[in-house]
Amino acid sequence: MAQREEGSMPLPRQEVASGALGDQALYVVGGFDPNRRSTADVQVFDGAWHVGPAYPFPVDHGVAAVTAGSLFVIGGNSNGRARADVYRLNVEAGRWEAVAALHHPRGAAGAAEVAGRIIVLGGTAAGVEVAAVESFDPGAGSWTDVGALPAPRDHVAAFNWLESACAAGGRSPNSARVDCLDPATGVWTRLPDLPHATSGAGAEVIGDQVVVAGGEDAGEAVIISVVARFRAGAWTEDAMHDPRHGIQLAGFRDRLWACGGAGVAGYAASAICTSIA
Repeated sequence: MAQREEGSMPLPRQEVASGALGDQALYVVGGFDPNRRSTADVQVFDGAWHVGPAYPFPVDHGVAAVTAGSLFVIGGNSNGRARADVYRLNVEAGRWEAVAALHHPRGAAGAAEVAGRIIVLGGTAAGVEVAAVESFDPGAGSWTDVGALPAPRDHVAAFNWLESACAAGGRSPNSARVDCLDPATGVWTRLPDLPHATSGAGAEVIGDQVVVAGGEDAGEAVIISVVARFRAGAWTEDAMHDPRHGIQLAGFRDRLWACGGAGVAGYAASAICTSIA
């Protein structure tokens, strides 16, 4: 099945960070609870849902990325304040360990792994769009500014396409553009625009295609209820099973998982978990 329902999370959350460590476990970190409070909860799926090591502080609008076999959670907001903190999950010890902080605090950013590094694009802090793009080298344990997003915006969905880090959609204003940075050369290119402007969507690559799912409009009034797929130079779309925004797609067990989010525009945390192939 191209899209299907998976087991719901124990706790409803939106504006979550999501990432998977191979086929072993999927992690959903933080997010808003139904009362719009930042949480430190970590929910883990490894065939069944259970509670993981709590994040060091309540966080929403963080972003997860995996490189060198480790899961990192980057930035985010904590009760309304943008953070620069970055933590790595030590699975064996069952705890989160601080690594070098971002140069630029930001929430609602996107992150993609490219050539073993994590590239962070977009986001906002204190109401200002963050243009700087940062690259994390896990070997050196440090961040480097590697460019500036041509159209700074937040609530972007990020993915690796042909070894470029791409930011899809986003807001301020809501956008359909897709900007891609080749970190090896510093050159930006644009993919064709998404079928719909969207923010708070999830994005990831599966096989030979990019998938961008869900999101909402800038006014937080309308859900973008489609799954857009980019292959062979063009976007196609179909209806999204359980449309949501405030998600991050995570590749897990040969599917892209969308867990949590909100099923209506604005604030309405969900426990729904679906997957896309």
